[in-house]
Amino acid sequence: FLNILDNANTFTHNNLFHNLNVTHTLNPSTFYEVKLNYFFTNLRADANGFDWTHYTEALDFVNFPIEYFNEDRDTVGVIPGDGFWDVGNSSTFRDHYLEEFSIKGDITSFFDEKNKFKAGFNLRFQELQMLDIFRPWVGELGLNNDIYTVHPAMGSFYAQDNINFGGMILNFGLRLDYWFPGKFVDDAVKNPEAITIPDEIREDYQNDTFAWFNGRRFKARLSPRLGISHPVSDNQTLFFSYGHFSRWPNPQFVYAKLNPLNAQSSFQRFGNPNLNPETTVAYELGLKTQFTQNDVLTITAYYKDIFDYVSTRTALITTARLSGTRFITYVNSDYARSRGLEIEYKKRIGRWFNGMASFAYTIVTGKSSSADEGVLVLRGDLIEPVTEQFLSWDRPLTATLSANFYVEQGSFGMGEGILDDWSLYFRAFYQSGRRYTPAVYTGAVDEQGRKEYEFVRDERFGEIADYWFYIDLNFEKFFRIGGTTVSFFIEVHNLLDRQNSTIINPVTGRAYETGDDVPSSWNDPRFPDLQAPISAFPYDPARYLTRRNILFGVTFIF
Repeated sequence: FLNILDNANTFTHNNLFHNLNVTHTLNPSTFYEVKLNYFFTNLRADANGFDWTHYTEALDFVNFPIEYFNEDRDTVGVIPGDGFWDVGNSSTFRDHYLEEFSIKGDITSFFDEKNKFKAGFNLRFQELQMLDIFRPWVGELGLNNDIYTVHPAMGSFYAQDNINFGGMILNFGLRLDYWFPGKFVDDAVKNPEAITIPDEIREDYQNDTFAWFNGRRFKARLSPRLGISHPVSDNQTLFFSYGHFSRWPNPQFVYAKLNPLNAQSSFQRFGNPNLNPETTVAYELGLKTQFTQNDVLTITAYYKDIFDYVSTRTALITTARLSGTRFITYVNSDYARSRGLEIEYKKRIGRWFNGMASFAYTIVTGKSSSADEGVLVLRGDLIEPVTEQFLSWDRPLTATLSANFYVEQGSFGMGEGILDDWSLYFRAFYQSGRRYTPAVYTGAVDEQGRKEYEFVRDERFGEIADYWFYIDLNFEKFFRIGGTTVSFFIEVHNLLDRQNSTIINPVTGRAYETGDDVPSSWNDPRFPDLQAPISAFPYDPARYLTRRNILFGVTFIF
């Protein structure tokens, strides 16, 4: 939409948050807190304020100046457009909102100076609307749509105890998470017209959920937590933690198209009302060494096992009317593992310097990087892995160096108010590049003389792109004028203006630069696509992280 920005989707995000907190001390050893919260968020993606009924199909026309090819032959061709739309709108209209009321309560009691007990709850009641219309100009509600309003409820109860045994600290607890999918799901499971809910899933839903007093059904997951910290010498502490952590499924994975009236389309995904939460079992072992009061080194090793990871699979409709028809749904069938080592060193010098250096090495592997990879396998775009592979968010190396300098008033005994009373923050960040699937030269050349590259499909995310590195700087100078403090500040992001690649050219392992070879599916400016529809040349400015930017201003503190 470079040429018709007014026709592009405008994303409008509205957030409201209100809260009321009450803290009451019952006696010298016990107090409780109650928090009432209201949260509303709305995301609307529309064509500059228009409803989907005003959408028209986006088209790319041939415009002046006309670009020709084969000019030295009897038949001269015209390049069909430039890859940017000339009329029309985006293919998607969206209107999502979430309204949530919650109440959170915690009670803390000190049984004695070495034993602290804490318990609490968090109750959340939601109204969630999803309205997605794809290709709105087709039919009354587009080529495909997903429209629903649901009322789930979720929350948790927990209890934990913290005990100190002569230097060793033991922290153990138990947490219960629950989730009511809501009336929308309960009714869909009972509705024989919802043909994309197989009888097996209907039966499993009844067996895997519990009935509440009002007939609504819910799921629950119990999660143990354990933490131990033990001194091994006067300046060293060994610590260990173990815990289960649950995350309820994305609403789209549960509710999508359970309404039998939703439109149909190829490769659309139907929700599964009987999804379980993704569960992470995490282990952590570390050693903290305090060399002096101002020097601390921490070394931590961790392992995380994620199971019941959501993926897509095909299922079979068994009703007589559509017997043998297959559709795509979500299931808990995949897993992922993350393990790594972290080293952190902190240094302090008086009140004028604080510094920190950290390094992390991480490996993340699993069966799939997203729930939708199963669809790509069905289309033939991917080969289904039979063993673990690197996942898209695996970034093996991360290193950070930061320093904070602060010069108080009168630090130098001269130039007071000019040379003193300032702060400087410095941060250098390094991280391995994004993982990508490489494209290799096949040895063939097309009729235009362009080298042909193809993706190595059995090496998905097998390579690491160009690394990220940037330096941030923040300087602030304070002036005291009467009873007012005035500060002048300057913030610089990416001080060295380094180009950090975010959209990776799988041939080179970095962002596209003029003259680079690209995969056959990309539009190479040296050998432009000749058949419509064509894609834009790979000059998207988003192929890099934010370049150097400078922010400066003044702050008044009364």
